[in-house]
Amino acid sequence: MFVKIMPVIIHIGYSKTATTWFQEAYFPLISNYHFESFKEVNRIFLNSDCFSFNPKNTRKELLSKSNNGNLLLSSEFITTAINLGWRNGYYSAGMAHKIHETFPDATIIIFIRKQQSLICSAYQQYLKNGGTYGFRRWLYSGEVFGLEHLNFDRLIEYYDKLFGVNKVMVYLYEDFKEDNVKFLTQMNKDLGFQINLEKISTKPVNLGLRRLIVPIILIVNHFFKIPVGRKRYIFHVPGMTSLGRAVYKFLNPIPIFGNYLKESHFLKSKDKEKLHDFYCESNRRLARRVGLERLNHHGYYL
Repeated sequence: MFVKIMPVIIHIGYSKTATTWFQEAYFPLISNYHFESFKEVNRIFLNSDCFSFNPKNTRKELLSKSNNGNLLLSSEFITTAINLGWRNGYYSAGMAHKIHETFPDATIIIFIRKQQSLICSAYQQYLKNGGTYGFRRWLYSGEVFGLEHLNFDRLIEYYDKLFGVNKVMVYLYEDFKEDNVKFLTQMNKDLGFQINLEKISTKPVNLGLRRLIVPIILIVNHFFKIPVGRKRYIFHVPGMTSLGRAVYKFLNPIPIFGNYLKESHFLKSKDKEKLHDFYCESNRRLARRVGLERLNHHGYYL
């Protein structure tokens, strides 16, 4: 059977859609693509000056690493890091143009996740990274997280216009969680990936926080300064950054610290109403792109 190969594929996020798992456990095992993960992608596209960026040299540099001309890039920071705020969309738009100037023929992969679920996961990541704000200040103040960030239809439409609708693949995180073998089989067919699924571990790379770990992390986080977006800290104690990471790594797996946090631990009725009102129109537009039935099945606000 003939499988169409797409020479350059770029996975742009969003954050909290099993991105780390794909970068560590899946993409590197695809045999017919050379894979470059977020550190190299960020160095080249994010941490380079906008006006001195050279797309021709960048294309040549990246393609030189591939023996067969097939290249797979991945960084969720292309859509803007979830705890850096939306930056009014300028960050994501700028990254899209850099990528298009470098690889106008690329296929783009975008993973999305229902907003209320992604938000709760993102806040836990904020705490893991050293944050100290309470959930509602983090969510509503606009100092760390931007609600507009998760208007998925806007960014998808932007990429559609740059690359063409047929070159932008939109996948639902919930489809992956519901049946990962079925999902991965279809994705491999869509993109021409050659990989042995029997060798893949679907064990999650990043787990959420247990309920009783949160107050411990919040205390520790008040005693070091780290660039995590906005936070409060009393004063910086050398070594506390490592201690905070150790708390999560070694204590969080222990069941005595309670159940893993769920949406119900964060979102009250008023929060759900606000988020529904904010995202329903965007998701209705999104439905024209990915299907109303799928979004409704997975509980997206409509």
